[in-house]
Amino acid sequence: MANEVKMIIENMKAVARARGVKFDYVMQSLEEAITSGMKRKFGKNTQSEVSVNKSTGDIRIFITKRVVENVTDPEAEISLKEAQQKNPDHKVDDIFRTPVDIGDLGRTAIEMVKQTLTQKVSEAERNRILAEYEKKVGEIVKGIVKVVSRNEILVDLGPVEAVIPGYGMMRSEHYRLDSPIRAVVHRVDRAQWGPKIILSRTDPKFLERLLFYEIPEIKDSMIQVVRIVREPGVRAKLAVQTIDPKIDPIGACVGYRGSRIQSVVKELAGERIDVIQWSKEPTIQVSRSLSPAKVKQVITIGENRVLAIVPDDDYSKAIGKNGVNVDLASRLCEVDIEIKKVSEYEKELKEKELAGMKIEDVAGLPPKLKKALIEKGYSNILAVVNAPVDELKFLLALDDDAVQKLLDTLRPKDEKESEDVSQEGS
Repeated sequence: MANEVKMIIENMKAVARARGVKFDYVMQSLEEAITSGMKRKFGKNTQSEVSVNKSTGDIRIFITKRVVENVTDPEAEISLKEAQQKNPDHKVDDIFRTPVDIGDLGRTAIEMVKQTLTQKVSEAERNRILAEYEKKVGEIVKGIVKVVSRNEILVDLGPVEAVIPGYGMMRSEHYRLDSPIRAVVHRVDRAQWGPKIILSRTDPKFLERLLFYEIPEIKDSMIQVVRIVREPGVRAKLAVQTIDPKIDPIGACVGYRGSRIQSVVKELAGERIDVIQWSKEPTIQVSRSLSPAKVKQVITIGENRVLAIVPDDDYSKAIGKNGVNVDLASRLCEVDIEIKKVSEYEKELKEKELAGMKIEDVAGLPPKLKKALIEKGYSNILAVVNAPVDELKFLLALDDDAVQKLLDTLRPKDEKESEDVSQEGS
């Protein structure tokens, strides 16, 4: 029986080394397991001392009892008279030790000791892995794809398996069994069966760490990544800054002919990356964030709301496919961005100006005509200019020439000139 226990110890040494568990912990666990075995064998109140020689594997076990005048708990106490029969030097409150052979525990108890040890080592291994990967949260790890389903991917990281849930998978990618994969450690959960490691390829942190490894200036903290927003597999916007005026943060990130950024784009299955120089000035930041569109003007229209005026030809670029570009820009700047074409904005400004000009203040109109316009509800120039010609003719009792003269008088000069030019061209 003693040889069997020594073999258990030797096996546990090998297991401890393989699983990265300290052998001292194994020995401590063995002592605790034997102590529990003693209680099961001799009674729940039994007190014992257990020591294991790490070198030889020898185990020494003692049942300990307190010396008392009158015994009330036979499992934990021994009478002074009985103790002095073994050793006359004993006195009250001394600890009386009785040696026990490991074989006295019986084979069932030994098997339970072995089972308890295995559980302890497994628990220690789980705690070690948990602590190791908690430190890796936000870092990239490499693994092999083992299971692919619609809702998750199982990844073999070597000592442990991890999961990429649906929200961490890039829909533009096709995952193949036994293929290598990289992902960022999103979080580590403590589960009953051990640590559950959650990975992600859609987290902005994944892109940030890829840039960290690919761009020396970011790794050396010469360029700082201020913020990243992503529509995984489609587009990402990256705001960077540097305190060194000699460094071009955009050029450093993109690299010669895009060499640096392209390797990151390839890892992200073609996801386009806009690198933007960060500005503390909100309007400048909004203008830059709408890249690749050019922005004519940014106007604050409310709390956390801005209006970006863009050339008509750049309107679709500013919005982006399915609104992705403006959505990412809004998230990057943490404001709600509204996009408007230059032509629409200028038209609105003119209409606003005309709406503020009262008929009674217009020079060049006969008083009688002014009165008629006001009586028919045309209080400002915009109401007249936007009214149908037939409506003006009927309500004001005017012929075609008179209506045209009225409109020529009320319309802005630049608008009339543009109409003349278009007529000449035709």
